[in-house]
Amino acid sequence: MTTRTRDEDLEPELATTGPDLDDTDTSTAPSLGRRFFNLRTLVSFGLGFAILGFLFTRVQIDANAILDWVRQANPLLLLCAAVVFYATFPVRALRWRRLIGNVATSERGRGTAVRAQKLSVSVLSEIIFLGWFANCIVPAKLGDAYRAYLLKLNAGTSFSTTIGTILAERIIDVVILFLLMLGATGLSFGRALPPQILVLLQLACALVIVVVVGLVGMRRLRPLVERVLPSRLHAQYARFEGGTLGSFRYLPMVIGLTGLAWAGEVARLYLVTLSLGLGGIAQSVIVFVALASALMTTLPLTPAGLGFAEGAIVGVFLLAAGAGLAPGVDEHAAASIALLDRGISYWSLIAVGLVAYPLSRRK
Repeated sequence: MTTRTRDEDLEPELATTGPDLDDTDTSTAPSLGRRFFNLRTLVSFGLGFAILGFLFTRVQIDANAILDWVRQANPLLLLCAAVVFYATFPVRALRWRRLIGNVATSERGRGTAVRAQKLSVSVLSEIIFLGWFANCIVPAKLGDAYRAYLLKLNAGTSFSTTIGTILAERIIDVVILFLLMLGATGLSFGRALPPQILVLLQLACALVIVVVVGLVGMRRLRPLVERVLPSRLHAQYARFEGGTLGSFRYLPMVIGLTGLAWAGEVARLYLVTLSLGLGGIAQSVIVFVALASALMTTLPLTPAGLGFAEGAIVGVFLLAAGAGLAPGVDEHAAASIALLDRGISYWSLIAVGLVAYPLSRRK
């Protein structure tokens, strides 16, 4: 059993059981089941399904027509899409280990991240998977906090420092996603940019501005933050800041792995469209749709963007079809793509997670 001392970090919300966080025993962390069945999670799922219901009624989708599309899907290509999706977890694990290694180097031997850096890619992949599974069943991106908690549990690392590395990972993801979306937009729609696409780009741009401004101002804002926080939390914030800023070293490898992970997201969607016999869709459109769907998963209102991601897939494909960039795609084809793609990237995570979570030795 792992016990806590006064100078250790705060546990995440998923790991707290009492008012004094510093005295929390990591062995008493409540299960994800308790988080899943609380009111906030149920309301979040309700919102996600309400969005899906609105989408189906607004677009006037016939469920039988969707089933006809799904029945004709090539199962081998869908299997390949699933393999590609799950193959991104080791890539993300390699990137996370590099970020942790950056922090370990920047801390000049303090050692709070050294043990985590020595974990195998398979262990880090499992921890990332469990974090993603948590994100699929609870709102507000609590899976990221759960991932940091699992790393602390398995490597004895600082929770605050680990949260910093995850924030840095998210910042890198958002910036590269925005740049890729810009390129895909130019190739797909050119100057005839639909207003709905402009809204997505504006949302991505706003996220980039927020994260970059926050990153640049993090160190300068420390005096203000410390005036707001209780003095006992100053050390935790310093470690969080160190984990975030210290991750931005040796970036070429990190950026390369990020690009590879996003390529996997695009390849998954491409294979899904091929499985439905829709090989004529412009590849730049597939890139944009995959990235737009991923952007929607960052919204903390529903678990893993439930409802928002599906809406983005259907909406953008229909806009592309109207512009002649997605031949053969109608409302039912677009909904079928969304159903199959999210079946792999969302519902399969829940299905596999329900089996893997009870068996995992990492929690």
